[in-house]
Amino acid sequence: MRMARFSMLGLALAAGAVDALSFLALGQVFTANMTGNVVLLGLALGYGRTAHVMASGLAFAGFCAGLAAGFLLVGRGAGGGAARGPAAALGLELVLLAGIAVGWWAVQVPRPALVAASAVAMGLQSAVTRWAGGSGLSTTYVTGTVTGLAGQVVALWRPGRDGGKGGGIGRPLGVVLALAVGAVIAALALRLYEPAAPLIAPVAVAVAAGWWAWSARRGR
Repeated sequence: MRMARFSMLGLALAAGAVDALSFLALGQVFTANMTGNVVLLGLALGYGRTAHVMASGLAFAGFCAGLAAGFLLVGRGAGGGAARGPAAALGLELVLLAGIAVGWWAVQVPRPALVAASAVAMGLQSAVTRWAGGSGLSTTYVTGTVTGLAGQVVALWRPGRDGGKGGGIGRPLGVVLALAVGAVIAALALRLYEPAAPLIAPVAVAVAAGWWAWSARRGR
């Protein structure tokens, strides 16, 4: 089942917002972009920054746990074209993101708990978008998506054997832009009105999941 384009954009925006929050407010760690997080982990190891090593390691472990749970849910519910498993994964992601927002406002919530919950949520999302969009499209990192986008653009200009069918550049380009927009919105929220910042991601995921469900009912 192919995920609606608007839903993919909403999930990408959520990932951008989550990474902005985690990097700017939770100790310079990425919880969605694991490529960047692994680099940060290596830098922290090289400089001997124990706190950063623990934060990046926790984010990586949480993301892997979220991936495992997400793929288990997708595998259980995706047989025969059903989307119950992916929907359950998105529901669990939404619960985690909402919990992060509550924890953000609460007093003395441990920062590692927010990092871990954020990473698990992004792992769940990555599993769903891998199922829905294929290996060439992700809403939590841009390297693979940009690579696929570049290949499609080249295919449009140099058709060769595929007859000029590049697969469409709208979805990957939109995902890249949505990631950036999510980061911008979250950064602005942190500067202008911090209590609103943790709400961006759960709202975006809720809208994306709702649009996907509505589109599925209408056969779009």
